[in-house]
Amino acid sequence: MASKSNSDESGIALFMVIAAMTVLSILVTEFTYVTQVNHRMAYDSVDQVKAHYLAKAGFKISLLRLKAYQQVKQLVGGAGGAGAAMVPKALLEKIWSFPFFYPIPADLPGMSMIDRDAITQFQKESSMEGKYSAIIESEGSKYNLNQILAPFAAPLPSPSPSASPSPGAPPATPTPTPSFDPELARNSLKEYLGSILDSKFQADPDFAAEYRDLRIEELIDSIAAYADPQYQKRYNIGREKVPFKKAPFYSINELRNILEMDDALFELFSPGLTVSLTPGININQMKETTLKALVPGIENEEATEFFKFRDAETEDNAFKSQDDFFKYLQAHVRIFRNDESEVRRYRENLDRRGVRLVTDESNFRITVRAQVGQATRILEADVTLVDPKKSPTTPSTPTIPGLPPPISGAGPTSGPPSSFKVTFMRIY
Repeated sequence: MASKSNSDESGIALFMVIAAMTVLSILVTEFTYVTQVNHRMAYDSVDQVKAHYLAKAGFKISLLRLKAYQQVKQLVGGAGGAGAAMVPKALLEKIWSFPFFYPIPADLPGMSMIDRDAITQFQKESSMEGKYSAIIESEGSKYNLNQILAPFAAPLPSPSPSASPSPGAPPATPTPTPSFDPELARNSLKEYLGSILDSKFQADPDFAAEYRDLRIEELIDSIAAYADPQYQKRYNIGREKVPFKKAPFYSINELRNILEMDDALFELFSPGLTVSLTPGININQMKETTLKALVPGIENEEATEFFKFRDAETEDNAFKSQDDFFKYLQAHVRIFRNDESEVRRYRENLDRRGVRLVTDESNFRITVRAQVGQATRILEADVTLVDPKKSPTTPSTPTIPGLPPPISGAGPTSGPPSSFKVTFMRIY
C-alpha cells in the first residue's frame, strides 16, 4: 500500500511541475511579446516625430523656393523687356513647379561625376533620416469652389464712365459696379461643372450611360446649402449625408459630404476646383479640364494645340495678358470664327459669371509627403505670395468667417513686411 501511495504522489508532483512549466512558458512568451510590441511602438513613435519634422523641413524648403521665385520675378520685372527676354516666363515658373525629392537623385541623365559626388557628400553630412517629396501646385489654375460666397468672389471690373452726351455737358457719372449676385455665382459654378461633365460624357460613353440621370441643379443646390448660411435647399430636403456646415469649404475633400457626390464624380471635378482665395484663373497654369470648362466648345485637337503652343520649350509663349489669350482663341479656336465680336461676347459672359483671368501666379498648394521607417506624415498648406513693398496695414488676404486667420511667413511683426501668407495648413 505504501508503494502505491508513493506512486500517486509522484504522479501529482509531475503534473504540477508540468503545469507550472506551461504557465511559466505562457508568461515568458506573453512578456516577450509585450516587450517587443512596446519596443516597436517606441521606435514607431520616434519615427513619427522624425517624419513630422522632416515634413516641416520639406515645407520650409518649398517656402524658400517660392521666395526665390518672387525675388527673381521682381528682378526680371525691374530689368524691363531685356530681363524678360533673358529669363523666359516658362523657365521662371520652373523655380517652384519642378518637384523636389530627398534624397536627391544622383543618377539623373547628364549629371557629371563631380555633381554626383557633391550630392552624395551633401546627403551624408545632412544626417537627415528618411525621405520626402515636396510638390508645389498652382491654385490659381483652378476654379474657386467658395466663389459662391460673397467674401470669396473675384474682384469685379472697375466701373467705367458713361459717355458725355455732348461737348460742354456736365461730366458723365460712372457706371456703378454691380454688387455680388449669389444666384449668378451659383449659375457660374453650374456652367463650369456642367462643362466638365459634358466633356467627360463625350469622351466616355460608359460614364455617360451611368450618370445620364444626374441633375447638375441638384448638385449645385446641395453645394450651396452646405456652404452658404443664407441659402435654403430646394431639392432632396432631409436626405443629406451629414448636417450642412453653413460655412466655407476649407478642404476640397468636403465635397464628399455632398449627397450627389460619389467617388467617380469627386475624381472628375476635384482636379479643377480649389478652396483657396485666388484673384482668378491662371491661364498660364490651367490644365485641360479647366480649359475645356472655361471655353465650352473647344475641340480636343484645339486643346492639344493650345498646350503645345503655351508650354513650348524652345519659345516663350506664356500669355502676358488676358488680351493675348483672347487673341489666341480668336485665331485658333473654331467656335469664335476669327470674329472679334464673338470674342467680345465671350469676355462679357465671363464678366457676368464673375470669372476672372490672370497670367501671374500668387496662390500655391504645397504638399509634402515624408517617410521615416514605417511612419508617414503628409503636410498640406495653401500659401499666398504678397508684395513686400505694400504697406503691412493693407491686408492682401481677407479673413473669412469659418476659416483660420492667415499666418504671416516672414519674421517678426516689427521687421520687414511679410512676403507670403500661409492661409491653411495641416499635418496628418
